[in-house]
Amino acid sequence: MRAVKATWWCALAVMVARTSCAQTSTPTSTDTRFASYAFASELGSGVYEISGSVITVYTFEPGWQLRSAAPRGGRPGIRLLLPTTVGFFNFQTSDLVHLKLPSSIGTLSLEPGVQLDYWINDAWDVYPYVKAGGTFASSTAINAVIYGTGVRSDYRYDALGGWGLWRAELNYAGVHYHGDLPNESFTRLRNSAELRHNTGVVFRSRAMQVSPYLVTDIYFNAPEGPASGIAARTLQFEVGLMLNVTPNWEILGVPLPRLGLGYREAGVLSGWRLVLGEPF
Repeated sequence: MRAVKATWWCALAVMVARTSCAQTSTPTSTDTRFASYAFASELGSGVYEISGSVITVYTFEPGWQLRSAAPRGGRPGIRLLLPTTVGFFNFQTSDLVHLKLPSSIGTLSLEPGVQLDYWINDAWDVYPYVKAGGTFASSTAINAVIYGTGVRSDYRYDALGGWGLWRAELNYAGVHYHGDLPNESFTRLRNSAELRHNTGVVFRSRAMQVSPYLVTDIYFNAPEGPASGIAARTLQFEVGLMLNVTPNWEILGVPLPRLGLGYREAGVLSGWRLVLGEPF
């Protein structure tokens, strides 16, 4: 398939899974610092820093397809992006299990942008994008302009009786603070791949599917700190296994996300990660 159907339900599931793993770490005297909350729209859900305090941030990535890509070098497709983050002080993902909801919003960011889709051939698409917006904090005067740009290459392939995806990404993200704080930025080069394979196990007319995956990240001048989602180590990698059935189970027409488990090697941030949805 050339496109993966994304839903708000899957986005929420991924959001909860990613933060539940991030929050297993707590800062100690030997920790450096958390990444700035202003990077949350680029790094994803997790624990961040704001004015010396830590805040739990959740990310959403809605988008709208304006035009589909024409095949083999024709006009590119156009997709509008609206990455949104919401942050809460003194709130943990485990609170959701006990139906405890935050009483107020600590931070909010909107970073609209546009992404093009160049259909190189039936197996290969290239997606350049650019986005810019702002992030706002309710309890402090630390607001900022946030921006990012990059390009993603998706190559689909067949191998070993299965099919997979090789994704290469080059991303740049920056923050321009209002006031005297120094501006920050980082660049990340990511290569990742997965291979989906249907096993011989069938349950209620649905075949069991396994998908090993691998992610390699190279960070340049990365903001660092435990539970921020990135670490001081320049080279990081993750390996894991996703489980699914095909065709997918659905609830009210919404396909359920895949389930997986991965291990990330990233220095002080090394550890296991529960994955819901897509591994990268």
